[in-house]
Amino acid sequence: MNDVHQKKTSQLPLVPNLASIHYLRQAGAMLDLPVRTTATAIMYYHQFNRFMFLNKGKKPERNDRFVDESMPLYTNEELLTATCLHLACKMTDVPRKVRDLVNVGYRYYHPKEGILQIDETYFKMRSSLVVGELLLVRALGYDLEVSLPFTYCLNVLRGMASVSWFATSSKQDRRSSPGNQKDYWRSMEQEMDPELSTIARLAWMFCWDSISSPKIILTRTTAEVALGCLYLALELSHAELPVNMNQWVDMWGASENISVQNVCDVVTDLIELFARCPPNDELATSSSSSSTPPLPPSQSQTTSSTSQKPPSSPASA
Repeated sequence: MNDVHQKKTSQLPLVPNLASIHYLRQAGAMLDLPVRTTATAIMYYHQFNRFMFLNKGKKPERNDRFVDESMPLYTNEELLTATCLHLACKMTDVPRKVRDLVNVGYRYYHPKEGILQIDETYFKMRSSLVVGELLLVRALGYDLEVSLPFTYCLNVLRGMASVSWFATSSKQDRRSSPGNQKDYWRSMEQEMDPELSTIARLAWMFCWDSISSPKIILTRTTAEVALGCLYLALELSHAELPVNMNQWVDMWGASENISVQNVCDVVTDLIELFARCPPNDELATSSSSSSTPPLPPSQSQTTSSTSQKPPSSPASA
C-alpha cells in the first residue's frame, strides 16, 4: 500500500490551482500575516489535496471512514482556502478574528457584491469555516507541523560567508526565527553588494515558487528544495562558484544526505513551472470571477453533485 501511495504521490501536479494560491498570498497580505503563516496555509492546501488525491472514494488506513469526494471542503475552493488560513493562524500563533477571515475571502471571491452584512449568510459562512477546520485537521492526520525552505536557504547563505552582515554582527544574535525571515532577508540585502543582493532576492522568490507547486514541495525534503532554489539563483545571477555543483551540494547537503540528482530535479521542475505558468494578466480575470459561497454542512449534501472545483488559473508565485 505504501508503494502505491508513493507512486501516486509522484503524480502530483506541477502546476496547481494557482488562483487559490494567489488568493492565499493576497489574503495573507490583507490580513498582515507573517511569511510563515501564509506559507503554512499553502502547505495545508497542498496536503489536503494530496490526501483527497490518494484516498477519495475509499477508506484510508489510519481510520475506517469513507472519504467522500463530494464533501464541501473539497468541492468549494473558497471554503478550503479560508479554512487553511484559519488553521495556519492558529498553528503559528498569529490570531485573527473569524470575521476578518470571512470578510477577506468574501471580498476577494465576490468583488462585485456589496459589503457582507452580519446576517444569516454570514453566520452560515462562519459555521462552514468552523466545521471545515475539523475536516481539515482530520485529513491532515492531526500532523500540523510543516517545514519551510526559507530558513534552510538562509542558513546556507550565511554558511557560504557571502553575507557580510552576518560576519560583522558579533555583538548581537541575528539568527532567524520562524516568524521574521522576511525582515532578516531585507536587512541582509541592505548590507550586500548588488550581486549578492540579487542572489538573495532570487532565492527568496524561488522558495515561494517551490511552495506553490505540490510536486516540488511535497515530493522532496525541505533541504533539497532550499538548495535547488539557491543553486538556481546562483546560476541565473552568473555567480562564479569555486566548486562544481556536485561539490557544492556535498558541502551544504551532506548533513541531510542530499543527492545531486534530487537538487537537479528541483531546479528542472522550477524551470518547467515557470514555462508552464500563464501570463499574470489572465490571473486577474480568473481570480475575480464569481465563486459559490461556502455552504453550511446541512446544505452540502444536496448540492455537492453540482459543485465542481474551479479550473486552474495562472498566478505569479
